[in-house]
Amino acid sequence: MHTITYIQALELVDQAALDNRLYHHNGGQAYIRVSMDSNVLMVIDHSGLIPEIDMMDGTDYFKAYPNYNWEHSKRLREHGSLADWFKSNYPERITV
Repeated sequence: MHTITYIQALELVDQAALDNRLYHHNGGQAYIRVSMDSNVLMVIDHSGLIPEIDMMDGTDYFKAYPNYNWEHSKRLREHGSLADWFKSNYPERITV
């Protein structure tokens, strides 16, 4: 099993927002389209200390929520980087 750090998980969410691939974010879970020419849905749960990532077929999800990527990506970009916020507020946990 491979693991990623908490910061790496937040950086994935940040990058998805920059690329307009973030379909949902509620502060603890992010739904990301792996690429705009793919129907792979990546769900990142960063509500705990160790992020959990699931990959699944997102065909039905993307049909049910078309264009959600524009609003959710824009909203996160307007609020700023999750990774930068975490680094500035929890510098002692950057390796987590």
